[in-house]
Amino acid sequence: MHPGWANQTLGVGEAVLTQLRERHADQMKQRPEVGPGVFKTQVNRADGTECLSPRLVRETLVEGSKLLPTVPAGTARALMAMFVVTAVHPFADGNGRLARLVMNAELSVTRACRIIIPRLFREEYLDCLRVLSRTGRPAPFLEAMQKIHRWTAAFDYEDLDQTLAAMTACNAFERSLGAHRLLFPPSPLSAPSL
Repeated sequence: MHPGWANQTLGVGEAVLTQLRERHADQMKQRPEVGPGVFKTQVNRADGTECLSPRLVRETLVEGSKLLPTVPAGTARALMAMFVVTAVHPFADGNGRLARLVMNAELSVTRACRIIIPRLFREEYLDCLRVLSRTGRPAPFLEAMQKIHRWTAAFDYEDLDQTLAAMTACNAFERSLGAHRLLFPPSPLSAPSL
């Protein structure tokens, strides 16, 4: 919602450090106990995976950001920027949210639909990130993110109440994968499930 962040691509080089600290500080300002805008000082874990050492955060962010200009703008760069933040996990908390904000800002700059990760898709999203982090195989991540991008783009966002109702009907806010499947919103042609 912040116009300054909504259309700001991820900085390259040293600029990425200030930019991410400022975004994180803004995002986490209501939670002072997590150190908004302060890079982590201890190794943290994300979904059972030990994250990058704090002493490597700055250098890795700078080097990762230097790869961004080599990736085409739009979805490809958005996913790359998101993965850089996710893989580095630079803060004590709020890294996933920050990574998705970075991704969506990259999409907004190219006027592409943003990506929403609904609750029922969370495990698939995290699983494909684990595969990419642990094995270096990008295919599951790219397939999953393209699928959820299509799902996100299938909604009409003109009326927030109608959008939320449509997402509810598609099980977007359900938690149990055993009891529910994430559905595409109905269209004149079809309504496949994910």
